[in-house]
Amino acid sequence: MAEIFGKNYYLDLDAAVAVCKTGDNIQDEDGKDVIEINVFKYEMIKMAIDRILGEIDEVDEEMGIFAQKNTSVSFRLAFNTLIKYGIIIEENEDNEWKIKKHRKIRRCFK
Repeated sequence: MAEIFGKNYYLDLDAAVAVCKTGDNIQDEDGKDVIEINVFKYEMIKMAIDRILGEIDEVDEEMGIFAQKNTSVSFRLAFNTLIKYGIIIEENEDNEWKIKKHRKIRRCFK
């Protein structure tokens, strides 16, 4: 878990995979079933996660909410996109409710 803007967050890797799935299974060269993914979504999510992980060390946690103003536009856009898709999840008491909510949201994007 990482503390960002005074709250703890974690990456839900299962959510990242679910967002990238097209819902279809295809067969590889060996005839095995594999999951088909949307390459554009995969690359965008990969870049967003890379952007978040690249800037986490630079955020001054002592400033709390004021540190948000010191982050780059690309960081804020990546962070908010990953929250919207349920890939970054805030750790708190309502965590189970949020996970269920994000799973419903992910189903809407399929």
